[in-house]
Amino acid sequence: MAMARSLLKGTHMPARFWGEAVRHAVYLLNCLPTKALGERTPFEAWIGRKPHLTHLRVFGCVAYVKNTAPHLKKLDNRSSPMVYLGVEEGCKAHRLIDPRHDKLQVSRDVMFRENCEWTWNAGANNEENLPEFMVVDAFDTDAAFDIEAGAEDVTTPEIAAVPMTGASSPSTPSSNTYAASSPSITNSPESFEGPVRFRSIADIYANTEEVVGIDEEEGEVMMVISEEPTCYQEATTEACWSLEELSFKKCTQEHAVYTRDEGEASILVGVYVDDLIVTGGSTEKINKFKQQMMTEFEISDLGLLSYYLGIEVEQQKSRISLRQSAYAKKILSQFKMANCNATKHPMEPKTQLHKDMEGTPVDATEYRRIIGCLRYLLHTRPDLSYSVGMASRYMERPTIMHHRVVKQILRYLKGTIYFGLVYIKGPQEIDIFGYSDSDLAGDLDGRKSTSGMTFYFNESLASWNSQKQKTVTLSSCEAEFMAATTAACHALWLRSLASELTCVKPKPVTLFVDNKSAIALMKNPVFHGRSKNIDTRFHFIRECIEKEQIVVEFVNTGEQRADALTKALPGVKLATMRQLLGVRDLQSCQD
Repeated sequence: MAMARSLLKGTHMPARFWGEAVRHAVYLLNCLPTKALGERTPFEAWIGRKPHLTHLRVFGCVAYVKNTAPHLKKLDNRSSPMVYLGVEEGCKAHRLIDPRHDKLQVSRDVMFRENCEWTWNAGANNEENLPEFMVVDAFDTDAAFDIEAGAEDVTTPEIAAVPMTGASSPSTPSSNTYAASSPSITNSPESFEGPVRFRSIADIYANTEEVVGIDEEEGEVMMVISEEPTCYQEATTEACWSLEELSFKKCTQEHAVYTRDEGEASILVGVYVDDLIVTGGSTEKINKFKQQMMTEFEISDLGLLSYYLGIEVEQQKSRISLRQSAYAKKILSQFKMANCNATKHPMEPKTQLHKDMEGTPVDATEYRRIIGCLRYLLHTRPDLSYSVGMASRYMERPTIMHHRVVKQILRYLKGTIYFGLVYIKGPQEIDIFGYSDSDLAGDLDGRKSTSGMTFYFNESLASWNSQKQKTVTLSSCEAEFMAATTAACHALWLRSLASELTCVKPKPVTLFVDNKSAIALMKNPVFHGRSKNIDTRFHFIRECIEKEQIVVEFVNTGEQRADALTKALPGVKLATMRQLLGVRDLQSCQD
């Protein structure tokens, strides 16, 4: 009885768990030696062998139970935090209580964390599922009671947002590739010092803060607000409701952006889960907005935003630079290429890949991991788009030939670690223009072409894409026509988005193409023989030109900025195209 009382007092659990404490105390006493039996345990005296103690855990500690619900989606939780109540009698399972639903559960698929290492306490046939538990939810602050966690560790994934003037939203990273960070937003790539250890759930609540990062510079303010939600969907909904109550309107072209029109002092808010990035023309208006948000959330200033989701940001009066040098170093180190020799181009010129069914296969899992890491790097490295895109087409059965290309990309990355994008401050009136290009039947397996497009806001690269076309073309004119049509659709979206954010009437978007036959086909309404094989939907660009939404102009191949997104270029030409794309060596910005 004394031991059961100690278990309840030590963990601060409610008295209604007295029965569970007694059960666990009796189980422990049966496994402990006693003088009455000559320093043997009651278990040993009854069974004839010493008891196994490796399965024992601290009563009331935090445990993560595998979520066995059917049809889980990609972002659904793979585990649920519960409280350990001891061992179930008669089987090799654990007794647990779910504090949020106040339900008792018995399970073998339980994970504990001790001494900064993951310990698996499930059947042998479940060991392969261990990676699914690498990222877990933070605790619900409305839990039924407060208990001591026995030096358990809890980490939550880093939360941040992507600037609206940069690349498109990043894809969701794999839990095997990106490590979880501390609960707060990280301000520098070196600031993360590993998981934080907590003595109790109360400490977890106390250290899980709602965080705000503010940067204020002349006429420009950016803010990040963070809290620990019960689930991402609920947190996002709550943040959106708060914005709408403050007279913000959801952008129809991009639902993650909210605007509040106040003339030159308009405020733009980008929402990422429960975190916000805010920018506007008036510091006074931003401060007022911050005070309004403080009535709904607890927030604190973190200073100038400089690092989020692996992207390093440097903000100055006249420019903003983005790079992923710390992440690039991590990739090279992870795949043992940190000391490799650098090369001047990510893919040898005129390289043509194919399925290589007779080639020697390589480890497909490792190959996919490399591709996944490199694809996330493309948010600041458009010069890698074509080579990474080509290598990603052969993830089903990669061979030595494909792996050699991937190693070439890593060697190129070694020599361009500090490369990134620079955004120069321009006039208030936004001028949007883009470049569209295509190769011809560059895919040796399906004979499909590769389209490339880049779009600029006042000479600053805002969007880019390198993608295999969905239809086989019969000529370079047809391939360029189809690539331009795809670019026109994207241009209309950018045009509408910029108009909605700036409250300025949209202007025509200039699209530069380096094929005169394709331009003539776009402007000529006559359906002549050259366009008979083109799908009807690709003639959408003609309607855009007639409505003066798109203006198509010719550009020399040497000045075609999308050229690097459709083919492998020699070192000198790649350097020229890299300069035109806006990729710069930012090593001078290194801390």
